[in-house]
Amino acid sequence: MKGLVYTVVSGAVRYKGYFDWVLSRLVERDAKKEVRYLLWISFYQITHMKKAHYHVVMEAVEYAKRHLNVKTGSFVNAVLRRFIREKDLLSRSLPHDPAQALAITRSFPEWLVRRWLSRFGPVETDRLLDLLNEPPAFTIRIDPARASKADVVARLESLGVATKEGRFLDSALQVDKLAPVLKDPLFTEGAITVQDEASQIVARAVPPLQGPVLDACAGVGTKAAQIRESSPETLLVAMDNDMGRLRKTGGRMDRVQGDGLGAPYRKDAFGVIVLDAPCSSMGIIRKHPEIKWRRSEEEIITFGNYQLDLMRSLWDNLRAGGTMIYSVCSFEPEETVGVLDRFRAEKHFFVENPLPSLMSGDRCSLLPDKAGMGEDFFLSLPHETGMDGFFIARLRKP
Repeated sequence: MKGLVYTVVSGAVRYKGYFDWVLSRLVERDAKKEVRYLLWISFYQITHMKKAHYHVVMEAVEYAKRHLNVKTGSFVNAVLRRFIREKDLLSRSLPHDPAQALAITRSFPEWLVRRWLSRFGPVETDRLLDLLNEPPAFTIRIDPARASKADVVARLESLGVATKEGRFLDSALQVDKLAPVLKDPLFTEGAITVQDEASQIVARAVPPLQGPVLDACAGVGTKAAQIRESSPETLLVAMDNDMGRLRKTGGRMDRVQGDGLGAPYRKDAFGVIVLDAPCSSMGIIRKHPEIKWRRSEEEIITFGNYQLDLMRSLWDNLRAGGTMIYSVCSFEPEETVGVLDRFRAEKHFFVENPLPSLMSGDRCSLLPDKAGMGEDFFLSLPHETGMDGFFIARLRKP
């Protein structure tokens, strides 16, 4: 039941832009919030689920009459029945402007559609929007010290969970459903962790044998735990400005409540600093569709400024010859290459290939042309990689 509720609610949020446009064509006045939510959920079931339309209408009307009033039930009934009759005709009233039409039909803010059209062109933007509207794919990370991939696959398949190899990493395994995974001892005891493959790549970019490691914006410590798995003897510090998040970190590491804008460490304290910076999170819209409605174009610029400030502040804590891994779950230029370009105007550093181990062999041939994985950085565009949108750069301090 929880899975069904999640599917319907997240789908309604994902397509609410289109559904509100539909309402604007079908009714002359704005519906109250609770009625609008009920109609979103009903519209989604009618357009995207294999459920008889009359069942959807009946359930929505009964709910409205029981929890609101009879008049509202009649209104819901009229709107839904008209939508079923006219939904195929609505496309004829779409705006002639391509960006406006695409924003409506794909249910994305118009400013974001225009931004991506300018950057990617119509064909790629269409692919990107379609991909981000698909139900999310989930990936787990396997700790090889606790479980073999073969054992994990066998266990999950016994639970009815289908699995698929990760695109780049042996530690990554895609799963077709998450609920059984979260209940299994493999997860509760830490042998597997829910983590997108693009996110897993961040820890793989950490070079070996460069001294103490600081995870500067550790959150709940997912990446710090992954670093610990591969470097069990390295001094590892997980820092975050929220002790509540830090208390959720597992494994052997030092936990420090602190802010990256004023880290409580001496100069040259670390050989590696991982800066997985707070960002607009535009790369994870597929998993969190509410993000596209909450963000503004101005916020992307604001995040870019904040990320640059973090990089400036932490740079002094990095020793000469050390490495900073900069990453964000975004693929917007102001938060990715733009931050590097602005930092380059202030500091001298070398940009290294963050993932040389993935640039050879069969896996290299799997890399799409526009993944951006090369001598400078790794850029995951969701419609190209099938993973979350992500950016990873490795900077070496002279």
